[in-house]
Amino acid sequence: MGEGSEQGGRYQPSGDQLALASTVADALEDLLPISRLHAAADETAETWSLLEGLGLFGIALDEDAGGSGLGAAEQALIVAALGRQLASPSVLATIGAAHAHWNGGGPTGLDGRRVAAAYGARGRTVVIEDSEADLVLLRTEEPKVHTTPGDLEPLDEALWSVRLASTLGLGNSVAGFAPEEALRLRLLDAAMLSGLAEAGLQMAVAYAGMREQFGRPIGSFQAIKHRCADMAMAARGARDLVTFAAVAFDDGRADARMLIESAFLMAGQAALDNAAANIQVHGGIGFSDEADPHLVLKRTQVCLAVAGGLEAAADRVATASTGQT
Repeated sequence: MGEGSEQGGRYQPSGDQLALASTVADALEDLLPISRLHAAADETAETWSLLEGLGLFGIALDEDAGGSGLGAAEQALIVAALGRQLASPSVLATIGAAHAHWNGGGPTGLDGRRVAAAYGARGRTVVIEDSEADLVLLRTEEPKVHTTPGDLEPLDEALWSVRLASTLGLGNSVAGFAPEEALRLRLLDAAMLSGLAEAGLQMAVAYAGMREQFGRPIGSFQAIKHRCADMAMAARGARDLVTFAAVAFDDGRADARMLIESAFLMAGQAALDNAAANIQVHGGIGFSDEADPHLVLKRTQVCLAVAGGLEAAADRVATASTGQT
């Protein structure tokens, strides 16, 4: 754990926090193999139950609310691990919705319910469908949890490896977010994207080590080495800024908002760049539906759409850096 010389604060999670997240990440590698996405867009009921058993949907809730009582630092590390396994958008939406404040002062938590993700587009709402979800988290400037509407119109079931549907309006709003918890949602977006940047890197490095050309692994060629090194730098930079932002959030630092917005922007760009580079490293097979690289790009694009995109993120960074609200 680093110490800030001027502010006396932490820069990164502690060794104990890293060890806990690593243990969960090891379990997620077995629970969420990337190959599963070739068969189904949703996480199965069995997988969801196992994720619940790990306590993922209440990572940072207070223990008296049925959570684990962990901080944003542990939560960000675990969500990054979910990103590395290309977890479905509903997993992240459900983790985020657990921090909502329910209308009428109802109980905290979801009691096992799934939450689908949604975003606005051209006057309509696009829902990333989950067959088991009866709630929807709509990400706007004031995010809210709604009941799932009954008038969903299918948009696409294949192109983005998720099922997209549209509606003119969601159901009743049942929960909202305090400003601090809305900011936590942005941190979780950044963590997910940092994990996706690592997923692209890991996939490219693994392929470069086993694919041979002219009797040598292609990873031994300078062009591939340099591309993978650039990917590693992008992924590491995104991860470090995300975890620094998470620690700042936990410590209540005045610059937490600016750090979180910056982390989202950096992680989103790293995820996009690494997804594209991963496809290039794979060559022709990288464009095929049977291979995995396209899955990283598609999941990244979906996550960015849900979170509002990089252009809006750049505007938020500029605003946060000037101290405006």
